[in-house]
Amino acid sequence: MPQRFICTMFLAISLMACTGLDADKISDEIEFKPNLSLPLGKLTVQYDDVSEVPLVAPVPVVDVTVGWEETDTVYFNLESSVSERKYILSMMLQFDITNRYPAEIEVDLYFVDINGTDRQLTTTPILVNAAEIDEDGKVSKEKHSDPYPYQLPLSDEQIDALLFSDRIVIRGVVNDLVLTQQVIDNFDSYSLSAAVGVQAQIDYSINNS
Repeated sequence: MPQRFICTMFLAISLMACTGLDADKISDEIEFKPNLSLPLGKLTVQYDDVSEVPLVAPVPVVDVTVGWEETDTVYFNLESSVSERKYILSMMLQFDITNRYPAEIEVDLYFVDINGTDRQLTTTPILVNAAEIDEDGKVSKEKHSDPYPYQLPLSDEQIDALLFSDRIVIRGVVNDLVLTQQVIDNFDSYSLSAAVGVQAQIDYSINNS
């Protein structure tokens, strides 16, 4: 079957719903700083057979070294989750990357700004080591980004731009995969998963007076 992409939509919820705070029951001014954590989306790459991979490989494919790129676009509305920019103290993106390919993986993240221009969030690709396989080609140890989860702090400029963006592009590259017969036989068990979320530190004051 063709490549399977899983893309979850951004949860557009208000800050009050996130904190669960009932403002009507507060008599005096209070200040609270909740952590806002929301998923953005997930890129999952998995093939049932090596012949489905989007690459041009010589025949026979056994003992050939290959590589290819995967991309997916996540649509979201960050502005609807945080009512005003002034409440955001800091923001970071979090990656949960799992590599079950016996090859090194690179992951990059881009967003599309208000002018429709691609802007890179990761200054360098996030590298994930190759999964370990046994002599039969079966995965014996999957690998994750180091550190795991990988956290990417955003600058004030990036936060401002993301509030007016509506999509993020996740790009994953599989590098130098050696197609031994054992790897070909177990190809349907290999996969790449890259989940992306956002975390924000909020300073939100409520005055009931």
